[in-house]
Amino acid sequence: MVNTNRARAIWDAVRTSLWLVPSVMILAAAGLAWAMLAVDAGKGGEDDVRAWWMNSGSGEDARNLLSSLLTGVISMASMAFSATVVVLTLAASQYGPRLIRVFRADFTTQATLGTFAMTIVYLVLVLRAVRGDAEFHDVPHAAISLGTVLALGCVLALLVFIQELSTIAVANEVVARVGREFDEAIEHLPRLENDAETELEGEEEAAEDLWRTAAALEQRQEGYVQSIDHDALLAWADQHGAMLRLDFRAGDFVVAGDRRILVWPAEMAEAAERDSICELATVGRERTPTQDLEFAVRHLVEVAVRALSPGINDPATAIAVVDRLRGCLSRLAGRQLPRRRLRDAQGRLRVMRQTTTFAGTLDAAFNQIRQAAAKHPAVVIHLLEAIARIAEHGRTEEQCVTLAQHARMVAAAGLREASEPRDRHDIERALENAEGKLRPEEASHRVDRGTRLRATPGALLRPTA
Repeated sequence: MVNTNRARAIWDAVRTSLWLVPSVMILAAAGLAWAMLAVDAGKGGEDDVRAWWMNSGSGEDARNLLSSLLTGVISMASMAFSATVVVLTLAASQYGPRLIRVFRADFTTQATLGTFAMTIVYLVLVLRAVRGDAEFHDVPHAAISLGTVLALGCVLALLVFIQELSTIAVANEVVARVGREFDEAIEHLPRLENDAETELEGEEEAAEDLWRTAAALEQRQEGYVQSIDHDALLAWADQHGAMLRLDFRAGDFVVAGDRRILVWPAEMAEAAERDSICELATVGRERTPTQDLEFAVRHLVEVAVRALSPGINDPATAIAVVDRLRGCLSRLAGRQLPRRRLRDAQGRLRVMRQTTTFAGTLDAAFNQIRQAAAKHPAVVIHLLEAIARIAEHGRTEEQCVTLAQHARMVAAAGLREASEPRDRHDIERALENAEGKLRPEEASHRVDRGTRLRATPGALLRPTA
């Protein structure tokens, strides 16, 4: 079975690197140089050169032209690489080092650097094939003409690159790009239906008796969990008639030797070790957005917290982050988050896992911003207004209750620090508006209350009705 989540984690690391596109373009340059030289080798005679844009000099003229073009392109490439390093340095200091991946993932930057690298390689390969004492008909005029076109293209690429750098370094653009990454993660979630997952009250308590006798598998790798192949875990548990419990989720840090995968019954532990169950959780040096819904949230929050720090003091950027979070969380309210329990085809419980909840996502989005923005009434008021707007999209009781809790915490933090009576009045009015949107009579048409059933220990492995 192909682990698609592992492949997505690898692809995320590749696409956010600065070497993939330039490497492909360098290989293309080598092939293009070979092809153009082969085309020129099949032609002869002065009459073959007719177009005005074709090179028409001698071998010495061709070498001088190629050398000049190569020197110019290398100079432009040096400028582009230097500008890239400067922008990455500024981004790391102002937005946080983890935001560098947003700049690395920019395709325009990758393509521009690749254009310079491709042109340099092409010119070098063509230059080494041109003899200074070559006769006119022995000079690869088509290859030299294409090299001239590529060099002129580098001039245009440099202008586009400068424009892109001036855009991508703007705070609002950084926030928008990270927000799009959050939206992409949300789009992978199914839409929330009225028949959302029915939780069995007491099921976890009943399972505790089983887990006390379960065996724990030893983690072999250390790092951040980038993805987990839950389908493979479910298939293994179904095949062996076992139950698994994962005490971690994508985004958590695990240490070699941790025992955070439980197997029941305990005699299945040997089979689990033999089948390398632990390796179904991909572990790497850094977090990725593959299954980690809070990945982009934490990046947005980091931008806001840094903007509210005394050294930067930029509430406008924090407000832009709150706006972007409002849009993303409003869309998240209409999506079904991953279920904690995975069952086989007969409805028997096979895998229990930790998952991201709407409440947990709100905590990640608002807690640090609330703490940093307490002394900024404008940000506090805007945060309360955002919560009121998110409430208009709330569809479950959990969502409405969690939003109400955060509204009260934000207002309390702002009122505690605000000394101006008018600011306090505005905060109280924003809180009243948010609570009004979250009153039962206002939210009743959006709330879907699931039926809660009771379970007994013996029902855990019985098919559900």
